[in-house]
Amino acid sequence: MSKQSVQALLARLSEAFGIPALEMDDEGYCLVRIDDKIDLSIEFDEDTQSVLLSAKCGSVPETNRAAILQELLDANFYWTGSGGATLATNSREGAVYLQYREPVASLDQQRLADLLQAIVSNAELWNERLVELAVATAPAEDPAGLAAMMQTRA
Repeated sequence: MSKQSVQALLARLSEAFGIPALEMDDEGYCLVRIDDKIDLSIEFDEDTQSVLLSAKCGSVPETNRAAILQELLDANFYWTGSGGATLATNSREGAVYLQYREPVASLDQQRLADLLQAIVSNAELWNERLVELAVATAPAEDPAGLAAMMQTRA
């Protein structure tokens, strides 16, 4: 299957779901924004004859990073917490991505629709989870400066 075949699948999906045309550029790349919070890229890799789906789930919270990164790693174990995709971080961006690679030889319209639905659903779950972790691990506010007073008296 070629890039043109993958593009034809995307066009049929766009039509079937009544959404604006999903079109790859000359490099085989397509970016879609879901609900103003999830960026989903669809890429055709000529060398491996595969499609890479990648969804940006959100940012890695600054606090309690080790525990959060451990949770991401645990979710990758047998893909139990990632819906069959792989969770990854992009340190340069400070972002978490959910990624899935599918050989185009096994790709048809239904399979691509299923993969897109799964990656978007799981990316939304991880987006919510990252927000929860950021809130749960945020340092408590101390407007009266009680912590500083207690340290100086101890």
